[in-house]
Amino acid sequence: MSIFFIRKKSFALLFDGVDDYVEIKNNRIINQIGSGDFTLSAIVYALESEQKLHPQILSNRQREGTGFLFGFHGRWRGSQNKIPFVQYNNTNWIDYQNQPNLLNNQWHHFVARKYQNNITYFADGKKIASFTSSRIVNYNISSRHPLLIGWDSVNPSATHFKGKIDEVSIWNRALSNAEIQSGMLKSIRGRKPGLISYWSFEEGSGNIVRDYSGNGNHGMIFGAVWTTGWLSECR
Repeated sequence: MSIFFIRKKSFALLFDGVDDYVEIKNNRIINQIGSGDFTLSAIVYALESEQKLHPQILSNRQREGTGFLFGFHGRWRGSQNKIPFVQYNNTNWIDYQNQPNLLNNQWHHFVARKYQNNITYFADGKKIASFTSSRIVNYNISSRHPLLIGWDSVNPSATHFKGKIDEVSIWNRALSNAEIQSGMLKSIRGRKPGLISYWSFEEGSGNIVRDYSGNGNHGMIFGAVWTTGWLSECR
């Protein structure tokens, strides 16, 4: 007897780099992070040559000096590619060695973690940078502005992301190295301690992306279209 396994197709959102984004208006849960610890995570597929100057994955900035950015900064001081980074306390945390190219038409996993006075980056499970500063400790990331995926409205002409975004999650705690490197962030199953927003983009149709953390931070799609996700393409 033969046994056949049917693999469920996975989905992501494809952003055109011109005017596409997702808006999450109910960001009260995210704002409760305040000046506490957090972890930001996303899987992306894009090509650097097609990007605006500073393509963003997440932003809740209302104006300069508020909220945060999570995405890519333009080349700086001789860097070979756009720099995976966060903007936190009005500082672009980009000054680090061996910046990886995560915009090379392959799927990549980027994580930023804040713990007390430290911010650490991981790319595809590997620790790539760490910053320690008094500027990190007490800054409050809350904002009255909606959370955006794929764009920063404060810098509207330079921040639209072009490519695929998948498996975005926000945590109100600093995940351990082991948790980040285990791969659990690439496909979260069930509710996890500290998980406050999780968009898996598995709807595959419609104009809503659901928050599967249970906190109701659902998003409205503006322009972005459904496409195959990383699970379907990387198996």
